[in-house]
Amino acid sequence: MTLRAVLVLILTAAAVAAGPVRAQERPLLDWLVYDGATLASYAVDTDAGDTARHIAVATGAPADAKRVMILIPSRSVEAYTLAVNTILQVFARRGVPARFDVWYYDKNEAVAHEALQWAYAQPVDLIMTAGSSATTFLRKHHSGHAIPAVTSASKDPIASGHLDDPAGSGTNIAYTSINVDTDTLVAYLRRMLPALSTVGLIYSEGNASAILTQVNPLKKASDDLALNIVDITVRGRGSAEEELEVNLPAGIAAMRAFDPDQKNSILLVTGSTAVYERISQINRHSGSLPVISMLPDIVREGEESALLSIGVNLTSALTLAAVYGVDVITGAARPGDLPVGTVSPPDLAINFLIAARVGVKIPFSFLESSTFVYDLDGKQVVAFGQRVF
Repeated sequence: MTLRAVLVLILTAAAVAAGPVRAQERPLLDWLVYDGATLASYAVDTDAGDTARHIAVATGAPADAKRVMILIPSRSVEAYTLAVNTILQVFARRGVPARFDVWYYDKNEAVAHEALQWAYAQPVDLIMTAGSSATTFLRKHHSGHAIPAVTSASKDPIASGHLDDPAGSGTNIAYTSINVDTDTLVAYLRRMLPALSTVGLIYSEGNASAILTQVNPLKKASDDLALNIVDITVRGRGSAEEELEVNLPAGIAAMRAFDPDQKNSILLVTGSTAVYERISQINRHSGSLPVISMLPDIVREGEESALLSIGVNLTSALTLAAVYGVDVITGAARPGDLPVGTVSPPDLAINFLIAARVGVKIPFSFLESSTFVYDLDGKQVVAFGQRVF
């Protein structure tokens, strides 16, 4: 028997002993929910012959209707369900009868590449992303292609390193952002606390996009803004509860070195899921410190709420992205000429129950421009800028 034959026998035996190599499973898009308004305007096929893809065709759409691909990177039932429904409904309201193919790649970039090649082969008329990681993928692999693209539900593209000029990308991709710029954020904070000096910045070390777009810009500007920044971090969702039990008291104690009576200090919660979902734990340790959020969603009814949010409501940001998409697909705008889409002024959400508990006075101008308001009993009285009766 030759040496080659022996090696083949050895390798074959090893493969049999190890068992079959299991390929990565096909993404299963079984969690996306289409609401009543979407189903009233679209025929939705969730069994399109591919577990990674759904098809939604506008009622009465012609055979040559515009085609849009939406690229979703991971399972996020609330955020990406909202993204898809908002985009589809804006197109319907704007009178653009389109066919949407929703691709879910579940962090598997091989499937994302497959989706891109599929889009090129059709070809589709527009690609839209949902989420920061899908935007990063598209910027890396789709920039310069003939098919235009618009991003949605993504963090600041400048801080993320996707482009340098907020006036526009100059490419085939139009960018939108769910972030509020640092100067605007601090300006609002100082309207509430004019002598603000110290910020306990709460974030997850595992959330790269939050660090790039929220943590680093604030730290970079801290000297110019005369702010002392104290890091209060967790490693990720799995360890967040245990770590906050130690790191929150330690961070609050460290803040006293800059502001002993803590009259000019706040706790600022970033968009890191690992920390913002622990709002009740943060409140338990905060004492009289105002807890401010960059995410409107954690200002809510009752006491399990931040005091104030200065951010961008996801629905507002998604609507803006969808309008960009309509403008691009109808030829009303070129993607590279569109400025980075931001919601301005930012969405404010206020819980007066929490404000009363910590003794903070909310400027009347905040109330006038607020998007969501909860009264002294913690009950919602304003939603999307409209009085709730």
